[in-house]
Amino acid sequence: MRAIPFLAVFLGGATVHAQQSWTLEQCVKRAEERNLSVQNAELNAELADKTHDQAYWNLAPDLNGVATHGYNYGRVIDRFTNTFATDRVRTNNFYLSSTLSLFEGLRRQGEIKRTGLDARAALLGIEAARNQTRLEVVQAFLDVVALRERLAAAQAQAASTREQIGRTQALVEAGRLARADLLAIESQLAQEEYTIADLGNQADLRMLALGRALQLEPQEMLTFNIAAPAITGLRVTEPQTDAQEVLANVLRTNPSFAQAETRVSSAEKSIAVARGGGLPSLSVNGSLGTGFSGRNLRAVGEPILGDPVVIGATAGGDLVYAPTYDVATELTPFSEQLDQNFNQSIGFTLNLPLFNNMQNRLAIDRARVQHQQARNSMVAVRNDLQRNVLDALTAQRAGYRQYVAAQKSVDASTLNEQYAQERFAAGAITSMELATIKASRNRAEADLIAAKYQYLMAQKYLEILQGMPVAL
Repeated sequence: MRAIPFLAVFLGGATVHAQQSWTLEQCVKRAEERNLSVQNAELNAELADKTHDQAYWNLAPDLNGVATHGYNYGRVIDRFTNTFATDRVRTNNFYLSSTLSLFEGLRRQGEIKRTGLDARAALLGIEAARNQTRLEVVQAFLDVVALRERLAAAQAQAASTREQIGRTQALVEAGRLARADLLAIESQLAQEEYTIADLGNQADLRMLALGRALQLEPQEMLTFNIAAPAITGLRVTEPQTDAQEVLANVLRTNPSFAQAETRVSSAEKSIAVARGGGLPSLSVNGSLGTGFSGRNLRAVGEPILGDPVVIGATAGGDLVYAPTYDVATELTPFSEQLDQNFNQSIGFTLNLPLFNNMQNRLAIDRARVQHQQARNSMVAVRNDLQRNVLDALTAQRAGYRQYVAAQKSVDASTLNEQYAQERFAAGAITSMELATIKASRNRAEADLIAAKYQYLMAQKYLEILQGMPVAL
């Protein structure tokens, strides 16, 4: 109950600012730029495009570089000198490795095709989100225009009633009519003023809804207004469009259906990718490496002859001696070790998936289920579009018939009101009878406006479904 006063204050601030009038085309353009669903669809398309790029790069070999620096303690075999070490030994390892997949059951190629279809579906999702945004904006825009037209008609009717009050007041003062007749007309005016206030509130609320659809900032809302087109000149003609023809055109151009079809194709590729997981795979890998060890020593200078040592004895019991030598050593320099320890390797790996806990089989089954789900979604989208087309065509035909009937009713009730005014002035009818005739004319005029905008909204809905530009 407190929302209406706040709304009046909020919108009342617009009177102190210059009004900014927006056409329907400008509203649609702004909504497409700011709508969060459209922005999320654009982000999804960007992610799908990156995934598609990654699928191509997955065909290239990888390349990894590794460098380590560490210390070994206790008894351990040094990998570069192949000797036991019992003290602390510093080691460094440096290597590059690369692996290239030669065959994976055409999985990588299938992933490229699948991600390409996903990227296309994501792009279609952008246009589908824009279509939904266009529908919301057009509906809110036409609601505001219709309410304003009804408000103008109600204001004109109230102005006519005020003139009638003036004439009735003169007749009452002249003694030709009873005061009760004047009170009845004043009561009618109060009811009409209530209708004016109610229509004004509804128009304000729909303006707020339109502003939210456009993602307007609070300061923009203060100056926001729409430029109403000349709907009064709309030609309401009997629809001649064939439903099957429209549906075929919608299915050919509608992005939501095209997106659903593309997702079915993507799910079909997923089955082929899953099947590739059960085939043998072949890859080649290679590496370049080198390293440094703190136990890699080298001789320095000439050997020095030492005391001989017994190494055995002859058959006659004579001892056999061997000379000994002492050699000075030093740690082999870092750069020299890197050159000495340089190594290369290349190898091929053939993987035969004999049994992996039914993972491949279940992956194929899941892909088939997802493919059927995608097909069901496509059928659901097609059925929704068919229902929407039939609903819109039915609404358009109903709007046309109602418009024709309401136009006849307005013409007849307008003429009847004119005669009633004359009969009332002559005292032939009461004020209550005049009020009933005027209320009938008001209803006929409201019905005419409602039928006209029902016809127009259905027409625009069909155009949007078929990918036509939004314009009034």
